[in-house]
Amino acid sequence: MHTKAELVELLRAHGLRLTKRLGQHYLVDPRLTARLVSACRLTSRDTVIEIGAGLGALTDLLAASAGRVIAVEVDRAVCQALKARMAAWPNVEVRCQDILAFPWAQHPGCRVVGAIPYLLTSPILVMLAERPAPVADAWLGMQREVADRLTARPGTKAYGRLTILVQYRFMVEQALRIPRQAFFPPPAVGSAWVHLIPRPAAAPTAVGVRDERVLFDVVRAAFSQRRKTLLNCLGGLASVRMSRPQAARTLQEAGLPANIRGEMLSLEEFARLANVVSQRGQSMIQ
Repeated sequence: MHTKAELVELLRAHGLRLTKRLGQHYLVDPRLTARLVSACRLTSRDTVIEIGAGLGALTDLLAASAGRVIAVEVDRAVCQALKARMAAWPNVEVRCQDILAFPWAQHPGCRVVGAIPYLLTSPILVMLAERPAPVADAWLGMQREVADRLTARPGTKAYGRLTILVQYRFMVEQALRIPRQAFFPPPAVGSAWVHLIPRPAAAPTAVGVRDERVLFDVVRAAFSQRRKTLLNCLGGLASVRMSRPQAARTLQEAGLPANIRGEMLSLEEFARLANVVSQRGQSMIQ
């Protein structure tokens, strides 16, 4: 961990400049950083995948608590500086790569930690939800606005595709608030430290889904144009092609009115609709 003055000196020493393109905002509040890592309750048995490690504000604390740390950083110049900083920690491996291409299957049971880049928050969350990584849990720093979306309720402005995808795969808890001043440069908005807990393997979701690919397709279509009714959206499915009359019958079978919009459906209702769509797709094949 480091203070703002120490970060500025690190940047100067390595000839680095932060860029808006990568959404680089680094933690510079040592006391808060220690609280964030403490909340994770790591042990020497844990392997931690750190997302967006930067210059190591979290990395040395993670290394002191976990058995192994794989620190992932996409900015190659920053990554090289981080390798130099972490050379004293034999249990830390620094990888210069895009986290969206990380080989999760090679690290089953890992724990994920990171103050993730603001510009990649949604893609990272979608990746963890749609291509389920075999993780024990995830502790992620993100914009408070996005954190609120993950716990939003149907019919609210914050409720959307990301809400459904993440709630389908994880139980979500906002653990700590992170003020703007904890970062350098300070972002325009506040952040939150969010805990994502995978649903048990025996019952991976709160709902029964026949084909989760169809669920993801239905959710994508439902929120592609929020002002459209589901009757109009179902014609845009990639998984099952259906006419407007077929879409109307599908909604009826799912117990939903023809004029309802996707933003009004709960996760359970989306699952029920997706199951009817899956069944219709199977009957069309047969």
